[in-house]
Amino acid sequence: MEYYGCITPDGVSQYLKAYITSEDYTVVGFIAPGASLQIASMWTSPFEGDNAGSIAGIETIANAAQSATTTTSVTRWNSLMVWQGSQPPSISLPLDFIALYDPATEVDGAIKALCAMVSPELKDTEPGGRRPYVCTVNIGRRLILADVVIQDVSYSLDAQRNSEGYFATNTVTLQLSGMAVQNRSEIPGLFI
Repeated sequence: MEYYGCITPDGVSQYLKAYITSEDYTVVGFIAPGASLQIASMWTSPFEGDNAGSIAGIETIANAAQSATTTTSVTRWNSLMVWQGSQPPSISLPLDFIALYDPATEVDGAIKALCAMVSPELKDTEPGGRRPYVCTVNIGRRLILADVVIQDVSYSLDAQRNSEGYFATNTVTLQLSGMAVQNRSEIPGLFI
């Protein structure tokens, strides 16, 4: 296992750091402003158009009656929401990396490891390559989510560099998603 990022003693609380671990890398970064987690359920109202005013042949009469009076053929039942499923947890995680001792490991190495973590290992002309590994995300030692995929890694190319050309500091923004929906009974176990 290779370690990158904020791994040297820096006096910063572990509760202000995020740990991303895959098969062969662990990257530790400072949680930057704007970090967020979203858990969403998909609801629709499939009965919106199901009323007497929508029946073919009488819709013109019903619409005319509604426009001439204060009554409607729409009911509360037409607004009833139906659950269509849920989405896996989604995380937007900006991480700050600051070189205190070794910019090659603390900043550049962290960026390289995260870029490797989001990448597959494909063969040139035949199937049988490897998709990107899933990882575990530990945010502030208070939220742990396993089986996470990194969907996007972005960082600044014009960030401050040292005299050897290594980044002295950089902010990397990760877009992460769980591999599957979390059941209600599993949610308390995510929070430590």
